[in-house]
Amino acid sequence: MMDTLTLKVTGMTCGGCENAVKRGLARLDGVSEVTASHAGAQVAVTFDPGRVSPDEIKARIGAMGYSVVS
Repeated sequence: MMDTLTLKVTGMTCGGCENAVKRGLARLDGVSEVTASHAGAQVAVTFDPGRVSPDEIKARIGAMGYSVVS
């Protein structure tokens, strides 16, 4: 069963940032789909919770230099 996590993410300023986030998250085992919007400061991730956790997704975003806002 897949879950979808929608996060408010700051620091994305252009389409290149969106693509970087998509590529970085797509490399995580268990992530099946990623959408990102710098204009909306939002990232949505469809993932298998048995293979990757929301905390791992958030940590990957942080490691790329963006901030997840609670």
